[in-house]
Amino acid sequence: MSQRPKILISGASRGLGAEIAVAAALLGADLVLTARNQEGLENTATRVAEIRPELKVEIYAGDLADNAFCQDLASRLGKQEGQLDAVVLNAAQIEPIGPLASTDDASWTKAIELNLLAPSRLARGLVPLLVESKGRLVTLGTGASTAPLASWSAYCTSKAALLMLTRVIAVEYPDITALSFSPGVVDTVMQQTIRERHEMMPSDLAGYFQSLHAQGQLLPPEVPGRAIAWCALYAPPEWTGTEVATTDPALAERVRAAFADSHTVKIND
Repeated sequence: MSQRPKILISGASRGLGAEIAVAAALLGADLVLTARNQEGLENTATRVAEIRPELKVEIYAGDLADNAFCQDLASRLGKQEGQLDAVVLNAAQIEPIGPLASTDDASWTKAIELNLLAPSRLARGLVPLLVESKGRLVTLGTGASTAPLASWSAYCTSKAALLMLTRVIAVEYPDITALSFSPGVVDTVMQQTIRERHEMMPSDLAGYFQSLHAQGQLLPPEVPGRAIAWCALYAPPEWTGTEVATTDPALAERVRAAFADSHTVKIND
């Protein structure tokens, strides 16, 4: 395919989102990056320009909890020439952490806004573009969406709802390959927050995450970042409605092969 694919990535100013962007660039995709932090987005764009200066990188700084911003972003992309081939909905937060009765409505509302409503708003506006391109939609999942964890009520609940939203999109729009990706326990700001709020968690859960960090067992974000970028550009249609994980050996082999020749781009067949 002569035309480069174009992929939108949310939460692309740092951490996992930034690594997804860099990985997608290595695979030869033009990028649309969004997050609240303008400086962080510019830093990600600079990294991309250093490795693939020929790629087009668009930056849209704004709050994904703002419906007007999401609508404006979708409208701008819809008016552009060329197609949108993939969307990765990455932005999320872990807080509030603590027993349900110790949390408040404001913190719950913020978690639901970012973890569920923001991706639903973006998906609502971008699904028509993905239908047109027969593209791919990747939401960021977690084991906490199916396994309840004490002190993580808002995160577990919002992520479970996001998983179901992804499955519904897969059913409603069969021309789109929509899947949930579980990156694993990654060395990001979210893990730092978990360690800092350890006193609000059961001791065994807090100890588990502290030991992973102390023993160097957290995944570097570029590992799931490459796998997510691969899924956004290559995932076969039969994966729609499923959950995919970094730990899948078959996926890991495909990712290694793709990045062995990072100038090869192959999207919708």
